[in-house]
Parts: sequence; structure tokens; C-alpha cells
Amino acid sequence: MAIFDRNFGEILLSQVTSILGGLIAGTVLAIYIDKLLLLPGMLILLPGFLEMRGNISGTLSSRLSSGLFLGLVKPHGMKARIIKGNLWASLWLALLVSLALGLFAFLFNYIAFGLVTPKIILLPIIAGILANLIEIPLAIFATFYLFRKGHDPNNIMGPLVTSTGDITSIVALLAALVIL
Repeated sequence: MAIFDRNFGEILLSQVTSILGGLIAGTVLAIYIDKLLLLPGMLILLPGFLEMRGNISGTLSSRLSSGLFLGLVKPHGMKARIIKGNLWASLWLALLVSLALGLFAFLFNYIAFGLVTPKIILLPIIAGILANLIEIPLAIFATFYLFRKGHDPNNIMGPLVTSTGDITSIVALLAALVIL
């Protein structure tokens, strides 16, 4: 038995990718933190918003990967009912969690500072929609691509969608700030 088998290589590469993605996301966040902190309550909103993207896309990828291995989903069939169901569930879950994060940040601002900031409710909703338009298709197509190439998506997709989710979330928050 080899010490470093194929699974180890896949996991190592995905972890290195995750570290690089985290560095990129952190750098972008550090550069634009002054823009994000203009709105009171952003430090309450930011950790949950960043964590949400990787969790939702990671779960979606894991469910699709399980379906591929069990034969419930075909590697070339993107129109399966299970894929559509998971896609809609991911979109709705992200929208509802974004709304909850916005409401929580709004209540925190009101209780702690006496500030009424309705933008803090709309910000995660708009940013969540923007980020999901990128992240969910990326998770679906990368899962199928890796499976078709003979890799185990379970080894790779978790760290990959976490790092891409962090990057897209920060960019989406900045874009939502520009929109608002």
C-alpha cells in the first residue's frame, strides 16, 4: 500500500487551493474593508454571510456527488429532477438565510446603537443572489466535471467551494454596496 495514494493527492491539492482562495478573499477583504464598514452592523453580518456560501454549495456538491456514485444522477444528464430539486433548495436556502442575517444585523444595530439601517437587510439579500448566480452553477458543473474525469468530488469540492464562496461573497457584497 502506498503512503500517498490518489485520494491523498486529491485532498492535498484541494486544501492548497482552499488556502490560496482564502488568501485571495482575505486580501480583497482587507483592501475594501473601509467600504464595507461604512454600514454599521457589517461585522455582525460578514462572518455568517461568508460561511453560508461554502456550506450551501458544499452540501449541494456533496448531495450531487452521492447521487452520482449511487447512480441516481447520470454524469451527463443535467436535467434530472434531483438536480433541479437540489438547485432550487440551495437557492431558497441561501435567500432565506440571507434575509435572516440581514434581519439579525438590523435588530442588532437597533438594539445596540439605536440605529435604523434598512440597507443592512437588503445588502445580504442582493449579495446572496449575486453570489449564488456564480457559486451554485460552479458547484454543479465542477462536481460533474470532476466525476466524469474519474476524481472523487467529495475529496475536492468542499475546500474548493469554500474558497470560491469566500471570494464570490466578498465581491458580491461589494457589488451590492455599489447597487445600494
